Amino acid sequence: MSYPVEHKTVFVLDRGPLFARSCKQSIEYDVMSKTKTPGIIPAAPITKSMWTCNVETMIEYMRIVFDIFPAKRTIRVVVGDETLNEWQQKDQNIQQVMLALGQVGPPGPKAKEDENVIRGLTQAVQVLCDPTPLQQEEDQDLLQNKGRIICLTTVKSESQMRAYEECVSDAIIQHNQLAEDSDR
Repeated sequence: MSYPVEHKTVFVLDRGPLFARSCKQSIEYDVMSKTKTPGIIPAAPITKSMWTCNVETMIEYMRIVFDIFPAKRTIRVVVGDETLNEWQQKDQNIQQVMLALGQVGPPGPKAKEDENVIRGLTQAVQVLCDPTPLQQEEDQDLLQNKGRIICLTTVKSESQMRAYEECVSDAIIQHNQLAEDSDR
């Protein structure tokens, strides 16, 4: 049986203060205003936060992957330096991730900006080093330890983007060096 090279995905969610802000996308909740009943005052609009939009994006991605590739692709979620689920099949479902996100909660307006993403990216590389149950069962030549990191964040400049890329690159080099040293 052949497996895709990238059977692992790690999402890194930014909980910086920018994600506590509104994205100006309204949530439809006032059914009464649609009926145009006289004497009813319409409710004030409620808008989604950037955090909510990121969570919805990640959950939709997970839903699609789990529908198309059941039990063949695994997804883990990292917020800051906290990993919300594991590679085991029992943790590979949307309900598990949503419960963990509920425990973490939305970002606050006073959260630290870059520190959160840097810690998350470093943790994501560490998580990719952990073998999945499939990797533990299969021949290492057949199923290599590779995957992807999807980081949902904002960047203010190209230099900040390069700093994030360097963070991931440095973490990969460190982990590869550790693995090489342990093989000797």
